[in-house]
Amino acid sequence: MSKTWSEIAIAAKQQGDEMTLTTTFVADMPTFPFGAHIAVVEVDTGTGQVKHLRQIACDDAGRVVNPLLLDGQIHGGIAQGAAQALLEEVRYDEDGNPITSNLADYGMISAAELPSFEVIHMETPTFVNPLGVKGIGESGTIGSTPAVQSAVIDAVSYLGVKHIDMPATAERVWQAIQAAQ
Repeated sequence: MSKTWSEIAIAAKQQGDEMTLTTTFVADMPTFPFGAHIAVVEVDTGTGQVKHLRQIACDDAGRVVNPLLLDGQIHGGIAQGAAQALLEEVRYDEDGNPITSNLADYGMISAAELPSFEVIHMETPTFVNPLGVKGIGESGTIGSTPAVQSAVIDAVSYLGVKHIDMPATAERVWQAIQAAQ
């Protein structure tokens, strides 16, 4: 004889019992997600302005439980990583006073500066937990920042540029091009 969960819940309620389970899962070891990001940028060598044209992300989250949440985390991470590579910087004047102390002065990225993202999901379940899931929260950020920064340097490397400090603002890119010539 078998009972469904619904039948058990109804019987428990009729008897005045609660049907609860409290448990804690502690993994024996960490999971190891992986990924790779590729960025394509265009640099105006006359002004140093960078245009982010394409971003391809391949990330492994183990078994995908909620694809919409997964895409949202990856997209948000890519946007934050691209912003770190291209815009975001806390700056100070010669006396040490912050000059990027509000959102009008701090470079923030918007959808206008971002391409549509191409996301490829790798699904490699882990043996470390019963669901086979892995962390994905920071993968977009970890992959996109160096991909965008490297794409900027690669775009102007033919001019002799070997390094540009982050963020790769138009001013810094232009200065690097001038210094290399």
